[in-house]
Amino acid sequence: MFVTLSVALVMLGGLAYDGAQILNARREASTMALEAARAGAQAISEELLYEKTMTVLVDPSTAQIAVSEYLSQHDDWSISVQGDTVSATVWLTQPLQILSLLGIDSRRVAGTATARAVRGISTGNDL
Repeated sequence: MFVTLSVALVMLGGLAYDGAQILNARREASTMALEAARAGAQAISEELLYEKTMTVLVDPSTAQIAVSEYLSQHDDWSISVQGDTVSATVWLTQPLQILSLLGIDSRRVAGTATARAVRGISTGNDL
């Protein structure tokens, strides 16, 4: 009975440890997605940049390049550009230390974020 209880306690500790590692990986993926979306949202269309309209659009090809440069270390990501909004998703694989003893070697986590391009202040009347 002591051996069975010891194994169960070790596995419970492993679940807590590996669970914390999964949560950290999810937070990292979300942070990377947020920063990638921000980088993509800065790729505004130059055609509308100097017009007096309040419309700001993101150039999808320039946004793709900006996000790929930011996420150059990672292969598993995607972006979506719709008007002035850029959404990015990053997937990471977190290896598991203790749960691998039970046959669970890794866990794939995702982080998604959205950023929007806005026009800044251009005259004193915009304050």
